[in-house]
Amino acid sequence: MMKCMSCGGTNDVTDFISGKEKIILCVDCRYKLATGKLTVKQIGRPSIGVTKKVSLTLPEEVWEQFDKEANGNRSEYLRNLIDKDIWSQDKYRLLPGDWSNDACLGYAISAARQLRYSRNEIDDLVRAIKGQFDELTIDEAIKAYERLPYK
Repeated sequence: MMKCMSCGGTNDVTDFISGKEKIILCVDCRYKLATGKLTVKQIGRPSIGVTKKVSLTLPEEVWEQFDKEANGNRSEYLRNLIDKDIWSQDKYRLLPGDWSNDACLGYAISAARQLRYSRNEIDDLVRAIKGQFDELTIDEAIKAYERLPYK
């Protein structure tokens, strides 16, 4: 099932080409696009930062391993390596009680166990949540929670 690139909805979703870019929108977002309330630049994941070009020289065997580990996405792989390195430094370590994605996963795992989810169901849940960490900003996650009657 296709999901809308703008809102994540599944109501009457279709894909089309805009310039060289494939766009996937639900009926509501297509209407917003047609009426000028949504622009193609607003569609998709929000920018995660500033892009700066870097030239990196490595031996061929290192590039081969890098590409194998990157699994087709060098930028994301390099970002993850840098994040892990920076956040592993003592000055950035979380103190007990600080919020983190791991804390969020701990809550979810604990609740899933309480509901007697199987190990496979918990693994699927954790993978899905980790995927959403990459897809949603914190504000988007809050809005997703607030739209539903779970409060």
